[in-house]
Amino acid sequence: MAQPIPEALTHLITLNPVFSIIICIPCQFAIAPSAIVRHLRDQHQTDREKRQQMEAYIEGFPFVYDHTSIELPQENSAPQPIIPVFDGFQCYQCGFKSQSRDMMRKHGNKEHEKRRVTDQELFRVVRLQSWFSEKKARYWVVDEAKGQQQARRAHREQTRDIGEEIPDSEDDDPRPQDAIDDDEIHDGTMDEIDDDEIVREIEQWKAEAQERRLELLEKAPASEIDPWLKYTQWNTVLNQSQHNLVDTFHFTRMPDPAEPQLTRLLQVWKGILNRCLDTLDGIDHRDVLKWWASPQNEAASQRPFELPQNAPKTINKYSGYFEGFICYMMRTAPMDDWEEATGE
Repeated sequence: MAQPIPEALTHLITLNPVFSIIICIPCQFAIAPSAIVRHLRDQHQTDREKRQQMEAYIEGFPFVYDHTSIELPQENSAPQPIIPVFDGFQCYQCGFKSQSRDMMRKHGNKEHEKRRVTDQELFRVVRLQSWFSEKKARYWVVDEAKGQQQARRAHREQTRDIGEEIPDSEDDDPRPQDAIDDDEIHDGTMDEIDDDEIVREIEQWKAEAQERRLELLEKAPASEIDPWLKYTQWNTVLNQSQHNLVDTFHFTRMPDPAEPQLTRLLQVWKGILNRCLDTLDGIDHRDVLKWWASPQNEAASQRPFELPQNAPKTINKYSGYFEGFICYMMRTAPMDDWEEATGE
């Protein structure tokens, strides 16, 4: 068993007693035993005496771990204390987890050969925790409702220990709380009360999260508003938008089997793109390419028009954006407008 953390360091370091893992309280992440002294010096500027105490503690610490070998809690367990809980995603097929949507899509493309499918077909939204941060992260899914249940159970146990009674619940049971055994707590009215409370807490959390999101959109930090965002004012537009962005994104999906006309339209676009690339490849006169690259009619650019260094990947990426735009326009624009414009 690991010994308690030295008293002088309890404001910085704590020990997770279940997994015997050292947690940095200010950073809210685990620290490998071999790195804890250096971490205290570099990140928290602790004095030499405290570092010596920690070094002596680590010498007697009976466990060794790092971000590759650390034990993870069970999936869908209650959140571990102190370390944060993140919004994230979990792959339907293999359970791969990440906080990054782009990473999840790359995973689906590479590992499961799923391309041009909706997010809903690749992964689900979950709540995640990790002992370590950033590149060292290894995630597991947490169930925050279980954490709330554990907290209520601990509160009931505490009131029993000090001989107090919990205020009467809605069922007006005249018995003191310590007369209701654990089996009865999980039955009938008590279970319904717990469920209702969980639902209320979840709805309150969603409302607070939405309020924080709108506030951040309205008061974006100056460091996050570059000249392009200042010019477009996207943060202001999105803050006032009444559109459901998830539904809007669904309109950009690739054509379904029941949309043959849209499939043919994208084939036409790809044909146009390929002809443009063939034309560019067939021009070997650099002055012509300099005129192509110039935004002005009066003078040629100093640099010729060229494909990016990673051309295939970049072209596929931005061509995909335009394909999504075509799909969005064809699915959302009234068909009458298209008929009037084409004269058909």
